[in-house]
Amino acid sequence: MSKPSRLPSVALWGSLSRQTAVTLQALLQAEIPVRSLIIAGVPGHHPTPLAVPLAAWHADPAEIARRSGIPIVSIERRRQLQECIRITRLTAELGLVSCFPWKLPPDAMDAYPQGILNIHPSPLPAYRGPAPLFWQYRDGRLTTGVTIHHITEELDSGPLLAQVHVNLPLAFPGDRLEAWLAWYGVGLLLRILRTESLGSSIAAEPRRPCWAPIPNLDELTIDWTWSCWRAAHFLAGVLPLGYSVTIHDRHGQSWYVERFLGWSSRPLVPKQGASTIVSLEFIDGYLTVQTRRLYSVERARRSVRLQ
Repeated sequence: MSKPSRLPSVALWGSLSRQTAVTLQALLQAEIPVRSLIIAGVPGHHPTPLAVPLAAWHADPAEIARRSGIPIVSIERRRQLQECIRITRLTAELGLVSCFPWKLPPDAMDAYPQGILNIHPSPLPAYRGPAPLFWQYRDGRLTTGVTIHHITEELDSGPLLAQVHVNLPLAFPGDRLEAWLAWYGVGLLLRILRTESLGSSIAAEPRRPCWAPIPNLDELTIDWTWSCWRAAHFLAGVLPLGYSVTIHDRHGQSWYVERFLGWSSRPLVPKQGASTIVSLEFIDGYLTVQTRRLYSVERARRSVRLQ
């Protein structure tokens, strides 16, 4: 029996996100040598801090790196990328991107002898771009996937090395999906590295290429004409990912959703009083949410903040 090949050392490019945290945790468990964590953001400013993390996807990736003695390079602005590449050049054999928010410059491709790979949480070429999970939920997708591909100058368009397709359960929480796909992604990466197939590529299944941009205010808003299942799937998915969603009801009132509670054929909360929990009527049923009413002045202020 031949001895398994040595796994290459990795420089992980990520952010203060669940995907990066799970990716780093999985790399360490697989005993892949991680030489550095290049992170977009300021360590210590994790968006969902917990004193005692309940699961890997709640952890701060910078804290995981510190506990493991992995050097951390923090990038606060896109213009710092060139200096970061110069500092970290050749410190690892392989670059790995997992939820890094900025496009890497061309000279980054030459910084690692085995190139740079990306873990993308969608079945490419569908949902290329920075917000693939949001758009899969908004489009009512009940299947999803994760793709490993080479980084090239065109965003999310490099040769595919591996891809898996999975069912997306109705109203499955988005933070768990993000963690789930990251675990899948590292599993695919291990298969590629252990079979030494970095130089081979696969053909993508025929899919319509589509772009998944950062959503604007209108795209963060739904109305009562949506079907209940689709609205429930969307809210259950994107609220745990940190997106702010507004619902326009059939009476012209706007509601800022803080928490999705369920959907039913009849209202679970009979009257809209002072309670923060309301049942809002949709075209084929009711969604019960924890919310607060938005007024016209507040909607205008939110629009200004998002610009």
